[in-house]
Amino acid sequence: MMKRLALLIVLCAALAATSAARSQQPARESGAPRPKAQSPDSVKFEPSPELKQSLEDLAASVQALMNRITSDPKLRADAIHVASGLVTTAQQVVTEQSAVLQEALKTAADKIGAAQIPLNSPLKKPR
Repeated sequence: MMKRLALLIVLCAALAATSAARSQQPARESGAPRPKAQSPDSVKFEPSPELKQSLEDLAASVQALMNRITSDPKLRADAIHVASGLVTTAQQVVTEQSAVLQEALKTAADKIGAAQIPLNSPLKKPR
C-alpha cells in the first residue's frame, strides 16, 4: 500500500512538472499571423537539449504510469483517494489563509492603483 501511495505522489509531482514544462513551450501559431513586437528588455530562454530529453522521458514515464493506473482498478481507486485528499488539503489551506490572501490582494491592488495614477493624470504645463 505504501509503495502505491508513493507511486501516486510521484505521479502528482510528475503531472505538475509536465504542466509547468508545457506552459513554458512556445505557443503554436494560429491561422492569422500576429505582428511581432520585440521588446529590447526581454530575454528569450531556450531549454537545453538535455532538458528537452528529460522532459520527453518524464512525459513517457507519466504516460506509462497513467496507462497502468487506468488499467488497474485498485490503483485507480488509490489515485482518486489521494487526489481527493489533495483537494481537501488545498481547500483547508485556502480557508485558513484567506485573511492573508485577501490582505496580499488588497496590497497588490493598492500598489497597482498607485502606479496607475501618475500615468493617467494630465501633465501640468509650466506658466
